[in-house]
Amino acid sequence: MTETAEVVIVGAGIMGVSTAYHLARLGVGRVVVLERDTVCSGSTALASGGIRHQYANRLGIELTTHSIVTYERFREEFGVDPQFRQHGYLILIATDDELATARRSVSLQRNTDDLLGATYTPRDGYADPYLCATAIAARARDLGVEIKQQHEVSGFIRDGDRVRGVTTAAGAFEARAVVIATGAWSGVVGALAGVDIPVRPHRRHKFMTAPFPVDRIPAATPFVIDPHRNFSLRREGPGLLLGHGRRDEPDSFSTEIDRSLEPGVVERAIHRAPALADAKLMRAYAGLYEMTPDQTGIVSAVPGVAGLHVIAGFSGHGFMHGPIAGQLMAEMLVHGRAVTMDAAALDLARFARGEAHVEPLTFV
Repeated sequence: MTETAEVVIVGAGIMGVSTAYHLARLGVGRVVVLERDTVCSGSTALASGGIRHQYANRLGIELTTHSIVTYERFREEFGVDPQFRQHGYLILIATDDELATARRSVSLQRNTDDLLGATYTPRDGYADPYLCATAIAARARDLGVEIKQQHEVSGFIRDGDRVRGVTTAAGAFEARAVVIATGAWSGVVGALAGVDIPVRPHRRHKFMTAPFPVDRIPAATPFVIDPHRNFSLRREGPGLLLGHGRRDEPDSFSTEIDRSLEPGVVERAIHRAPALADAKLMRAYAGLYEMTPDQTGIVSAVPGVAGLHVIAGFSGHGFMHGPIAGQLMAEMLVHGRAVTMDAAALDLARFARGEAHVEPLTFV
C-alpha cells in the first residue's frame, strides 16, 4: 500500500514536530511524520532543556533570539506550561582560551579564585523538553498533521537524482519533499538515501540528586556550566541535575550508563557547590548529542538530491533551537528559502565548500 503526502518528515523529536507544526501553519497540505518509536522518545526527552544566548558565533545568538520568544510565550501558543525557568546561565571560565572566547561575546564578572571569570545572561534558563515537544506535536495534530508512531523508515524511494518517498513495514509514503529529522541517527538514515549527512552520536550523562534543601541551593540558581571540568549543574524540581561526559569517547549509539563517571561528578559538584557534600545521587541516565564537524546545526536541502532535506546536527543545542529551526525548514519547503532569518550558515553544502566555522561554546 502506498500513501501520498505533500511532505513526509522522518522523526518526531523537537526538530520533526516543530517542522510539521510550522508547515501546517503555512497551509501545506498533507504532512505526515513517521516515527520509529513514539513522539519525543529519542534524544529530545533526555536533554537538559537549556536555552541560552551565550555563543561565540553570531549564528547561535540569533537562533536563540528567535527561539526564546517561543518558550516565553509557550503557554499562549501551545496551551501547556513549559516549565521555563529563566534563572539565567552562568558559564565559568578557567583558562586563557575560554577567557578569550568569552571576551568576544560578553563582559566578565569575577568569581572564585580558580576562575578567571564567568559570563551570565539573566534571560536564559531551562524548560522541560518532553512537555514542550509533545505539546508542539499535539498542536501540529490540531492543525491536521498526521504523526504515525511505530513507523520506522527502512528505505527511500528514488528516481535518479530525486527522492520521492520512503518505505516502512506498513507501506510506502510518497511525497514531493522528505525531511530527515532523526537527531543523532541522521547520518544512518541519510545513508539509506545514499547521501552523506555528517552527524555522529556522542553520549552525555545526567545525574539526578535526591531532594536537596532550597535554603542551601536556591531554586533560582542559574544553569551553571563549567567547560573546563566538563560539568553542568541546575535545579530540577526538588533535586539537582548534574551533567558530565567524556570528550574523547568513541562514537556510539549506546545510552548505557557509565557508572565510572560518578566519582568525578561528585567531586566536581562539591568543588563548585560545597553544600552538595551532603547530597545523594538518586539516578542517572544517558542521551546522545548529534554532533557535526563544526558543532553547528544543519537546516538544508541535500545538494544533488531533489526533494530531500535535513534538519539535524545541532550538537547539544537541538531543544534550544528547535522552534526556530523548524520554522526555517518549513519556510525553505514553502518559499524556497528561509524568511525569518538568514540560514545560509546552516547549509549542508558548507562542509564541501570548506566554509564551516566551529562553534566553541559547545559543551560535550
